[in-house]
Amino acid sequence: MIRLIATDLDDTLLDAGSRLTDRSLRALRRAMDAGAWVTLSSGRMTEAMAPFAEAIGVNAPMILYNGALIQDHREGRTYYSHAIPLETARAVARAIEEMGIYLQAYPGSGYFCRKRTKYTDLYEASIRVPCEALGTPLSAWMAGDMVKMLAIAEPGIIDDAQACLRERFREGVCFAKSKPRYLEIVRAGVDKGRAIESLAGVLGVAQDEVMAFGDGQNDAAMLRWAGTGVAMDNAVDECKRVAQRIAPANTDDGVAQVIEQMLEAGEIGGAAAGEGR
Repeated sequence: MIRLIATDLDDTLLDAGSRLTDRSLRALRRAMDAGAWVTLSSGRMTEAMAPFAEAIGVNAPMILYNGALIQDHREGRTYYSHAIPLETARAVARAIEEMGIYLQAYPGSGYFCRKRTKYTDLYEASIRVPCEALGTPLSAWMAGDMVKMLAIAEPGIIDDAQACLRERFREGVCFAKSKPRYLEIVRAGVDKGRAIESLAGVLGVAQDEVMAFGDGQNDAAMLRWAGTGVAMDNAVDECKRVAQRIAPANTDDGVAQVIEQMLEAGEIGGAAAGEGR
């Protein structure tokens, strides 16, 4: 029986326009009504996840910044937080700046860039939260630990940058792609898999009672750990290799389709009546 459902947002739960469809909304609410916990697990920050969480009425703490933070936005309570230490963050930022690659930094509230580019517009259009341009290199601006950084470039460039950065920074930091142009940077040891394991412990849910949905390289650890890992049809190969099930694409309401099927089969719920909501 599935008692905890975790889903990524972009290219997983959301449609091609980064919108939550009515069908997906209904399916997640039905799962909670059946007694399941529902959480969102994304590379996004709180400000960009809260509108979806509130629309759905999620009843569990959220996993943010690719697993660097577990937080209940309803209470403002933080269960888990692991940021990149300042000196490491500065060194990584400086290396990315030397490559001439666009970079965003997330200190825990809001996000920042040196100057606006087409990638700023691309990202803002997706998450609908404005970026603050500082007019100075991020490596010079940083004054504290960074929860996350995000490098954005064309796919070939970002692939080369990932390989180079992994070679240069073998300890202290992790580099994983969430989209073909997006390279997510978090503290070593941070990933969605460890975060969902921690959240399941908080909720008293066993590993085989967890179902997780994802599509990107940064979702693979979560799908691998979950008792039922579900990769979208549009997912990268790394996700599909570790998943137990493949869902239809995000543009076909794949998350909703799987949840609907499992609800009909009586495979979601199991908690006391009303506990889910």
